[in-house]
Amino acid sequence: MRRLFSTLVCCALSLHATPTQTLKTWLQESLNASSQEHLEHFHTNKLEFTPYTLIGALGQIHANQGACVGVLFDGQLFKGFCVRGFNVLHLSKEQGHLRLELVQSTPATPTTAPKETGYTLTFALNKGTFYLTSLAPLNAPKTYHSTTPTYAMGAISGTLLAKLSTPNTPNTPTTAQTPSKSVAFTPPIQTTQMGDYTLSTSYSPKEQCIDIQKFQRTRGRFCIQGAGVVDFSAHAPYVELHLKPANTSEITLNFKRCGGDLELKRYAQGGQVFYNQSTNDPHNTYPLSLSTLTPKFLERLRLK
Repeated sequence: MRRLFSTLVCCALSLHATPTQTLKTWLQESLNASSQEHLEHFHTNKLEFTPYTLIGALGQIHANQGACVGVLFDGQLFKGFCVRGFNVLHLSKEQGHLRLELVQSTPATPTTAPKETGYTLTFALNKGTFYLTSLAPLNAPKTYHSTTPTYAMGAISGTLLAKLSTPNTPNTPTTAQTPSKSVAFTPPIQTTQMGDYTLSTSYSPKEQCIDIQKFQRTRGRFCIQGAGVVDFSAHAPYVELHLKPANTSEITLNFKRCGGDLELKRYAQGGQVFYNQSTNDPHNTYPLSLSTLTPKFLERLRLK
């Protein structure tokens, strides 16, 4: 299924809903909520960065907290990124750059002092796209700095933040380099076992993939072309795949193990849902098993 997502990339999310509704949908998906009604403490803030408007949103579902950032331009809301584990988000401008603070703030208790952890990120505009120029753990020196457009805002994820904030991460030099000498970011390989299924990620200069094997035989391979980040979470009987191309919104595929097979329960990108088993097939009369998810079949779901 190498070419699965080469035809599934859309550049922007059309505003069929208001920006607030769309941000709620993004947070709902990021925090794995079944509906927006479970979203607590939701609020947004805005920053004008002419001709763009940056919109940040925070929300919580039970103990899970998260933040999303979107960019409003010419009547369309583009998804920047969503990350979990933060309850404070600050947007500001600093010397022509966009500055973001992602913070997990823990209040004081009778026996512990208040605590704040997180990241400070700056972005610069390059040919109409916001690119990461620096990253630092909160109130600490920078661990990443670059003037070369490398990570578009849409590539930001928890995995990337953790990788670039480690002290031994090589920094991209601030002077321009030839492509052959540039340091490429390679996220750590992720492998997990769920019963007789094995899930793993793989990265190459041309594509980033998630492989699903059963008894050491490939049952599914989901890839994005070019730059991006892929990861997954597996908590039996559920599996969730995340495929995030560098310049567009994240693709999410949710599966549930039923009768020894993995069945598709939800397929979405950004705020658009292309298949939801609970609404499209409420009695699960026609289950979509992993083996049926060919590129052509997924494209048909997308075009319905």
